[in-house]
Amino acid sequence: MKRECKINLTYKRLLAVIIKASLALALVATADAGDKSKGRRHERRENHNYIIERQEAGAVQGVPTSRLIIGRREIDVYSNGLMFEGNNVVGVKH
Repeated sequence: MKRECKINLTYKRLLAVIIKASLALALVATADAGDKSKGRRHERRENHNYIIERQEAGAVQGVPTSRLIIGRREIDVYSNGLMFEGNNVVGVKH
């Protein structure tokens, strides 16, 4: 009978240690995930409306007649032949 109580007590202590270790691990993982999400928030780029910025600068008139999408690049083509990526001229179409 006493032996069964000792074994039972040993398992309870072991279970308590495992539970505490699991909680500590979960706490560390949660804290680590929170730090990563904050880092991504600061890395996020600000969205620009390049079409309006080009019109305000007087570089073009109106809206692009077409848009070329090559991979992650978005190139706007205007009726006067200018090709823009963001606020940069990347070519002229003849």
